[in-house]
Formats: sequence, C-alpha cells, structure tokens
Amino acid sequence: MLISPSIAVSCDTQRTLQSFFNILPDTLDVTQKRRPQDFTRTRKLPFPKVILCTMSLVGKGNDNGIDTHVGSVFRNARRSGLWPDAQAVHQSALSKARQKLPWEVFQQTLHDAVRLAYDLWPDDPQSTWHGMSVYAIDGSKYTLPATEAIRNEFDPDSGLDHAGKGHYPHCLVSTLYDVFRRLPVARTIVSIHGSEREEAAALLSHVPKQSVLLFDRGYPSYDLFRLLSKTYRQYFVFRCPASSTFPAVEAFVKSGKTQATIWIRPSNRAFAKLNPRQRQKLKAIRVRVLLLHHPDGSVSVLITNLLNRRLYPRESIIDLYFRRWNVETYYKDEKVTLHIETFHSRTSNGIRQELFAAMIMTVIARTLMMLAARAYLAEHQQCQFKHAILTLAAEAALLVPENPEQALVIFDELLQEIARVKYYPPVSPRPSQPRINKHPLNKWSKRNRQTAT
Repeated sequence: MLISPSIAVSCDTQRTLQSFFNILPDTLDVTQKRRPQDFTRTRKLPFPKVILCTMSLVGKGNDNGIDTHVGSVFRNARRSGLWPDAQAVHQSALSKARQKLPWEVFQQTLHDAVRLAYDLWPDDPQSTWHGMSVYAIDGSKYTLPATEAIRNEFDPDSGLDHAGKGHYPHCLVSTLYDVFRRLPVARTIVSIHGSEREEAAALLSHVPKQSVLLFDRGYPSYDLFRLLSKTYRQYFVFRCPASSTFPAVEAFVKSGKTQATIWIRPSNRAFAKLNPRQRQKLKAIRVRVLLLHHPDGSVSVLITNLLNRRLYPRESIIDLYFRRWNVETYYKDEKVTLHIETFHSRTSNGIRQELFAAMIMTVIARTLMMLAARAYLAEHQQCQFKHAILTLAAEAALLVPENPEQALVIFDELLQEIARVKYYPPVSPRPSQPRINKHPLNKWSKRNRQTAT
C-alpha cells in the first residue's frame, strides 16, 4: 500500500505511517488455513480487518459490547474516509471469522510490531542501562471462561467436581518485558500447572545480545543461571530469599556482609538425574550477591553476574532491580485498564488471540506515545497510556486504510490527541501496599473451615 507523494507532509511522516501499514498481514498463509476456502471470497470482513477488529475489541477495555464497539469502529472509519464504503458486521460474523484464524497469526504480528517499535525508537540513553537493554520476565495467573475445552487444556483440576478448586479455570502467562521502553516483547501461554522457569527459558530466544534480565524470587535455579551465562551469555539479576535457598547464599547472609562473590553449585538432586559424563559438564557458577533490606525489616538477596564492582556499583544494581516492577504494572494495565480477563471468546484459540492482541495494541500505543511526545510535548512531559490505547482502539482503522492519503491526515490527528492527555507522576513516592486478594474465601476449602472453627 503506497501513499501518493502529492500529500503535503514530510517524507519521514510518510515512511513512518507506511511502516505501520505493514504490521498487519494482508493474507493468511496457505499452510495456516484450516480449510482451503477460508478468506478466499470478498466479504465485509476480509482477513486484515478480522485481525484489526479483534485488536480493537481487546484495546477498548470493557465499556461496550462487541456489536456496539465494532459498529463504532466501522462508523468512524466510514466518516473519516478511511473505509469509504464500510458496513458494520454483526458480532456473529466476527466470531465465525475468528474461528478460521489461528492464534499464531497474532504472535507473528506481535513480533512485527515489536521490530517496528525498536526501529522507530530513538537511540536514547534513558532507554538503556550502561548501553544495554533491560528486560524482565515474569508470570501471572489469568482467569479464563469456564468452558469444557478451555478447562481441559489449561486447568483440568478446576471446577466444582474438585473440592476447593473453585469453578473457573486458570492459565499461566509469562511475559518478556522491556522495562525502560515499557514494551511487551514476547509471551507464552500454558497450563496453570506449567513451570515459570521453563517458560522463562523458552522466552530467552527473543532477547537480543548484550542485555540484562531481571527475575523475581520464584526463578533462581542453577539450571537457569547456567542457561543464561553459558548458552545465551546474558547478564542477569535475580532476587532470592535469604533462607531455604542455595547453601552459599545462606552462608553469605550469616556472614553479615553487604556484598560478596560466591560460587553456586548444582544440588545433589540435580546430580542424581545425570550420568557421569553429564555430571562432569556441571561446573560451579561464579556470581555476585548483594544484601537487600526491605522497609518491613525483612532481608533478601540479589544474585547477579555483573561482577565488576567499579563499573556496576551495588546501589546501581539495586535501583535497576526495582525497575522490574514495570512488568507488574503491565499486568495491571491488561487486567484493570483493558479488562482482559473478560474474554470475548470461549475457545482456547480465541483466548490466545486476545492475549497476544493486547500485547500488539500495547506495543503500537507505546510507540505512538513516543512519537507524539517527540512531536508535541516538552522534554519531560509524558503521554497517558490509558488514553493512548483507548484512542488507538477507536481509530484502529488507520492501520488498514482503504484511503492511504486520508490516513496521513488521521495519523497526525491521532498523535495530537494522544499528546493532549498527559501523565503526571506523583510528586512524592507512593507508599508500598500489601498485596490484597479481593476474592472471598472459598467456603468449601477444608483449611478455611478449620480456621473458622
């Protein structure tokens, strides 16, 4: 899709907009079709618009129903001239079209959106730490619709047939997140019984070289240390409990030192699973440990392979670790701002579509926020994420315009609208709050019955 050079805009703007046009694929690959006739006839909802409507539906939050929102997207596109002859479709048409669409299309679209974001992102020292990109990997539990197919795939032990398990199934979602640029980069979606460490290992192939990875206290293990340092040669910072952990870490905590260099060795259980030749390959891993004091008086330890104390001071590494909280904020954006757990699909394929669509919308919205801030805001001003993603959801037709020349006008208006609502950070740091589970206690749980008595 080419833009006419007659439009009186800069070449940079044309190239930028053209790159956004290329995010969504035009056709479905033959190998991905479930039936040969899928997406072969001309309809109101061709292949790119199915992807677009799903993305827009996820990005709108939970304010309106499917018919209401899809109708507004088509109406806005027709009035703006992006889709001059657009006719809104019923939600059943969208649902049937989505059934023909494998979720892997959204996964590939996410990779294309992330690649574009990094191409457009300025070479800014504020986006890196010591010249390296910084990523966090974290997992979160998502509540899913209670259908038999979803239950069987993600959480077979859920449902009223299992005492104390509740009714709704859950899945484990692990996300790779750029904490400085605030971009979700990759994701895995597995059964609730999946391993966070295994999913973290599966995400490492998406991390560029010379990066720093941040992990919470559920991830430290000899195998993951070895995988990061030997196979991927990445820097890492893990938070680790001060007790019931590696013997070398426990000895460090008892020493009273604030930092030290130690050797992490594989456990006897790990050795027992291997033959003699494999055991010879398991060498102790040299790491640096830092004592971390928390406001509540508790103590934990940071484990890192950033060994150079002069280049990477202790305080700098501690400050870096706390940037990991941005991935927690991202999960909050999905669950609270986008209401992602109010899924519009009742199939495992549709669930995966929406979980990846939320990431695509976030990557595009964050990229537009960066472009809007550069064009219309002062140096230290920021755009508000919630306003940006809701605005993008309403004007999503811009990504697949039938009138590319009109899209140039709408694109500039979109950036101005995103820049209009600013984010104002708190003047003073907000006090830390304990994690609160707002769900009522399960009255059928044996443990809760014993507590009550």
